[in-house]
Amino acid sequence: MKRNNNITNTIFNNRRAAALSVLFALLVMLTAVQPVEAAEAPAAEAPGIADTGAAVSDAGFDASYNAAASKGGRVWRTLPSGDPVESTDGVYISPAGDAEAKAPEIAAKGAALYSYSAGDIVFGKNENTRMEPYSTTKLLTCWLALKNLSPDETVTVSAKASQAYENGTTIWLKEGEEITVRDLLYGAMLESGNDAAYALGEAVAGSEAAFADLMNKTVKDWGCNDTHFVNANGWKNKEHYTTARDMAVITAKCLESSELREIAMTKTYTSAATNLSGEREMKNYLLHVTGNPEGLTGGKTGTWDDDDCAVVASFSEGGLTDVIVLLGDTEDGRPQDVRKLMSFSHEVTPGYIVPAKGTPVATVRVKHGEKTKTEVVADGYTYVYPAANDLNEIRTEVKTSRLEAPVKAGDTAGELLVYVDDVLIEKHKLVAAESIDTGWLPSYFYISNKATLNALRVIGVFVVLLVLVNLIGRRLNAGRRKRKRRRTESFAQPRPSSRSTAERRVVRDTDSRRTAGTSRKDKKEARKRLREKYRDKH
Repeated sequence: MKRNNNITNTIFNNRRAAALSVLFALLVMLTAVQPVEAAEAPAAEAPGIADTGAAVSDAGFDASYNAAASKGGRVWRTLPSGDPVESTDGVYISPAGDAEAKAPEIAAKGAALYSYSAGDIVFGKNENTRMEPYSTTKLLTCWLALKNLSPDETVTVSAKASQAYENGTTIWLKEGEEITVRDLLYGAMLESGNDAAYALGEAVAGSEAAFADLMNKTVKDWGCNDTHFVNANGWKNKEHYTTARDMAVITAKCLESSELREIAMTKTYTSAATNLSGEREMKNYLLHVTGNPEGLTGGKTGTWDDDDCAVVASFSEGGLTDVIVLLGDTEDGRPQDVRKLMSFSHEVTPGYIVPAKGTPVATVRVKHGEKTKTEVVADGYTYVYPAANDLNEIRTEVKTSRLEAPVKAGDTAGELLVYVDDVLIEKHKLVAAESIDTGWLPSYFYISNKATLNALRVIGVFVVLLVLVNLIGRRLNAGRRKRKRRRTESFAQPRPSSRSTAERRVVRDTDSRRTAGTSRKDKKEARKRLREKYRDKH
């Protein structure tokens, strides 16, 4: 058999087979260089996520007011499933808020927690019981004044305005005094001046009674049917009442005004001197009573005595914008109740957490690393409360950058932008979730150490297979050569015939004598002739 028919030589001399083995190994290596996709949400919390909500920006604060106002009231609906959902950018979002959350104990007889995003109250205590609002009434008075008067307009104080409620809080207006609407607004909101509120009501409608009619018409248009006002400042009167639910709607509507929120949160204000008075120094009673908790954005107090107080307040904290109403509270319990409901609001208000806690945001490439890609997580999360709790109002934008080994957990790898109703609410850094050491030479081509090892394993297996094929081929060829020799030897000698042993011995001796004395060459030729003769015979 010819040499090129040998199985082993065929395999080792076939260049295409060798090239195929190399290409196969490269293919295994390249399979590790996969496209970078958004990572799936793990069950456990990823490292590097801070357990604190991010504060909402001013732009987001105004957007939450305006979005809720434009869409009108809406009954709070059931929260969605607790499972995270994936946005179009691959960012996981989880629902927040629990309708069954246990409410805190508060001293107020009536209370309401109103959500701008839900468009209705999400918590209430005797929220439909009629109670006295006291000086919280002045919030609506100032809102109507801002709507109907210019802040720079001058008002002449009447005798009734200066004398009607002088037994209550006052800024000591004098009959005939000429003062600007702006100064009256600060006087009514900061110092809770009854005379300032009366003067504003007269400036808007001409008389206190006419102004009360305007107030009642306004709140009826807002759907507040259990509210009735008879004065501009909230002086106690059996015909002057509201409910926590109605007052929550009134407060939410009034504090849509950024100008009124600015006035309500001013710590101190100095009014200009007038024709009958010098400058007036005013301090914010709301901030004093509540302790100015972080996130407070506006409101108004109301007090009749230490055991019969009220307060309305708006706050924005961790992406949440809610309104608190407390009626029939106590002087000591009021600040504590405000803080309790601010904290409780995150537990009960329906909304979303972006990104969902414990979920990676994206996967990025790592150059020169022992791993060629890694997950990145946000450095925090944001509570998001879109209008009507509509998930479609939330949009995220992921911006990533490639990392280069060595990488430490926490290294910056981009940013996550969170939008609500196309308004940027918050930015979060994206950071590496794990540390990665420098890889081997193939890592410069984004081939991980693991992929390289797999490729080497494949090459090793292929070499072992070639060796096995070589051994099997050698064994097969050896057997073939052995069988060939046997066939050749059988052809060289005649087959056994029916002659007896004695006859075969005579023939063999005769052949020996015939070939005796001849050369090796002659003997070879003689054997050849015998074989040919044997073939012809048989």
